[in-house]
Amino acid sequence: MKNLFTFLKTSFIIMFSQVIISTSDGQVTKEKYVNKKFYEDFNGPVDPEKWLIGTWKEHGGQLSVDRCYTKDGHLNMVFINKSGEGYLGSAIQTVDEFLYGRWEARVKASDVPGVLNSIYTIDWDNTAVTTSESDGTKQEIDIEFLTKSFTAATGEVHIALHERGKKSFNSNPDIKVDFDPSADFHTWGFDVTPEYLEWFVDGKPLYRYVYKDREITVNAPYVLKLNFWSSEKWIGGPPKENVECIYQVDWIRFTPIDKLKKMRNK
Repeated sequence: MKNLFTFLKTSFIIMFSQVIISTSDGQVTKEKYVNKKFYEDFNGPVDPEKWLIGTWKEHGGQLSVDRCYTKDGHLNMVFINKSGEGYLGSAIQTVDEFLYGRWEARVKASDVPGVLNSIYTIDWDNTAVTTSESDGTKQEIDIEFLTKSFTAATGEVHIALHERGKKSFNSNPDIKVDFDPSADFHTWGFDVTPEYLEWFVDGKPLYRYVYKDREITVNAPYVLKLNFWSSEKWIGGPPKENVECIYQVDWIRFTPIDKLKKMRNK
């Protein structure tokens, strides 16, 4: 019995060591992900090889291809509190998954109070396993604009980090900026690294989240997603019926972490 216990203990240690070795690059699954530059300027129709436009129900509303379209070099995302139909929102996400690097998006939030515009990542599906389409870690990095906070000269942005079964991080209070995010385009984004996350706007840091001594570490591939929706309690909606609310995206860029390091060393 003692020899059996010793054998089992040794086997466990070997197996555990193999797990540590297999995840030493920081990735928790065997999923493939894109590790090269990505850029989209929306100067033509939405490319189905790059993007998936939402057509499902989400956050209590129906999504549609018709409310996610390009015009004059911008992606236009639409939300309408439609009389007799309810919430009609929009969402778009990358086809490919990504991991470490810098995301930047030049966007102009809606100027209608009571809606939410987002830029975020989500690991919804573990693509290394085909038995389920919703078995990811649910790791999620958020930038969210609650338009109820906008004034003529100021605004607030909500940032967050989530993972299934772990304690979330949320900005509380939300981060104030000295401009109205709906008045013009600004470049928002975040760096995703093996050690920390850092959110920024127009090149200025907003917040750094260091994984050490925190519950969540981003280490699973994800898609980038933008969506447009409303709710009563948190978002302060809905907006008035039949008002077309528009969220515009000028361009989106991803730079892998190894390319960022080379840029910094020049």
